[in-house]
Amino acid sequence: MAQGNKLERLMEAIDGIVAANALEQNDLFGENPLTRDVIELLDIQEQDPEKSYELYYRNIQPFLNLFIPKDNEINRPIRELVCILLTGKEKKNLTYGKRGADSRQAKTPDMENLIEVLIDWSTTPNDYFRLSNILLNKNKELEYIPQERSLADYIPN
Repeated sequence: MAQGNKLERLMEAIDGIVAANALEQNDLFGENPLTRDVIELLDIQEQDPEKSYELYYRNIQPFLNLFIPKDNEINRPIRELVCILLTGKEKKNLTYGKRGADSRQAKTPDMENLIEVLIDWSTTPNDYFRLSNILLNKNKELEYIPQERSLADYIPN
């Protein structure tokens, strides 16, 4: 009788293992197909860490360092508006304080959005006022900043 009980438990365990393996939880790379279906169904944009790294460190930063003047009156407002566009957040006290986000870890679509802004501006590469306005308007359009914000709000005192 004890032998039959062990055999039944073993059979139940095997049935459980077979049933668990029949469920398609993760593929070879650890991705859950159900999660992928939900992402596609809800049209959620997925983060691509490698692409974000490339965009930020090999495209955005070098571009800004090369083409934006070092003059604080020009550089600071542009860089602040860039950070807002990448993070979706202003600093706590607008020109100082914590932002609560890191632009280096921005979502890939936000980085691509910034690159589109820079491409738009490239038609007038010496017009930093235009670049500032494009960034300001894009941040307003995406509702990252209030509509009443102006460039003067970002100029250092």
